[in-house]
Amino acid sequence: MTRLTREELEKIIDENPLRSLSSIGEEIGNSRVAIEKWLKTYQLDEYRNRKIKRLRGDKARKRRDYQN
Repeated sequence: MTRLTREELEKIIDENPLRSLSSIGEEIGNSRVAIEKWLKTYQLDEYRNRKIKRLRGDKARKRRDYQN
């Protein structure tokens, strides 16, 4: 099991916030649960959620505009 630093985990989230935790875990050699624990430990769970909301917000706005 490889321990990630806050900066490494932040970089992974920045690359693709929509990426699943299990796929991150597979790449690093850890479980999804371990990745979740590190997100909470480093208080990056809200950081990831904000990035996801920002990405999805743009897409949702485009869909609504297109339908009107």
